[in-house]
Amino acid sequence: MEPEEIRQLRKRLGWSLADFGRYFSVTPQAVLKWEKGTAQPNDFALATMIQLRARLETAVGKQQKQQFINGLKKALLTGGIVALLAYLFNQDK
Repeated sequence: MEPEEIRQLRKRLGWSLADFGRYFSVTPQAVLKWEKGTAQPNDFALATMIQLRARLETAVGKQQKQQFINGLKKALLTGGIVALLAYLFNQDK
């Protein structure tokens, strides 16, 4: 993903730099570096972001997108990144 795509994803999710960083176990400064293109996320984080973007794009309508985002937050808060991946890969398309 390009730096601008990372920023757009974070904004579409409605997450702050701190939230996005917390969910990927990095600092807000690291996220800012990703968004500026001065650093790259690791392969695991990058693959997760690509999957997040793809799932968000398949959500139709504002309500469905919000339900998806709420599910993401719940998965991340209860089980971290592993729960997020399970959530992403077990969603019906």
